Amino acid sequence: MECTLDYNIFKEISSNREVDPRHVRKLTVSINKRNLLHVNPIVVDAKMRIIDGQHRLAAAKILEVPIYYVKEDINRQDISMLNSNQKNWTAMDYINFYTVEKNSAFVQLSGMINHYPDMAISALLSLSNGAGKRSIEQLKDGVIDISNHNHCREVCETCKELNRRYQKDFVFDSRFPLALSAALNAENFKLAMLIEKIDASQREWVRCHTKVQYLEMIEEIYNRNLSKNKIRLR
Repeated sequence: MECTLDYNIFKEISSNREVDPRHVRKLTVSINKRNLLHVNPIVVDAKMRIIDGQHRLAAAKILEVPIYYVKEDINRQDISMLNSNQKNWTAMDYINFYTVEKNSAFVQLSGMINHYPDMAISALLSLSNGAGKRSIEQLKDGVIDISNHNHCREVCETCKELNRRYQKDFVFDSRFPLALSAALNAENFKLAMLIEKIDASQREWVRCHTKVQYLEMIEEIYNRNLSKNKIRLR
């Protein structure tokens, strides 16, 4: 382990997550109270690129205290593995990381996230997955299934249209899109019919707490006054 006040010797890796100013502020307060940087050195590779510890380095710069570091035989692909057990990496951090690393599936997923910024990330992951599931553990390992991306885009476009017509942003939360997906796949379902029925009963078009409740709401509104061609979502 070594230490230095020359912060310029360290280099950043583009695929690492962005520095969070709030986290840096918390660290500066903590380090000011009791400096334990020597117990938790940052990790760099042979080229002095920061593999782990960019927030600690940023805090050390602000406080103008020595930063401790260790060199490891490690590469940029190990960044996500180092952070896989840390709570401070979110799903979006992993998505950004693998997108910068040019993982084609993540690049396509990021494209959808950018195109539908209001849509919950968890919904996009589930909708684009061929089995309708999402695995955070696989996401951390750089593995995602987006084979159902065309259907995902159909659901997203429909949510945008429903929000445009009724100004209800619940259509973008993590549960409604999954219920709508089931409706779009249901036998006899017609979007124009659903919109017609919502127009006639807008008071019932409300935010729910679970996917099952959204399924019940869509089914009930759609089937009202129908003697045939009803949809079944549950």
